[in-house]
Amino acid sequence: MRLGSGLRDEASVAVPDWARSLGHERIRATVWDWNAASRRVPAKVGFVETDRRQVHLVHATTLFTVREL
Repeated sequence: MRLGSGLRDEASVAVPDWARSLGHERIRATVWDWNAASRRVPAKVGFVETDRRQVHLVHATTLFTVREL
C-alpha cells in the first residue's frame, strides 16, 4: 500500500457500498477546488460535479459532487 492512499481509496469504495445497503439512491461529496489530489478521488469513483460555490472566504471555492448508486 502506498503511503497516504490506502484508507482514502478503501473508503471511496466502502462508503458507496454501505450507502447502497441502507437504501440510498445517491451520495454527495464536497471538496475544495484548490485540492487537486482530493478532487481526483471522487472523480475516480464516479462522482460528477454539480455546483461550485464560495462558501468559505479562506478555503475558496467548494465543489459539490454527486454519485448515483
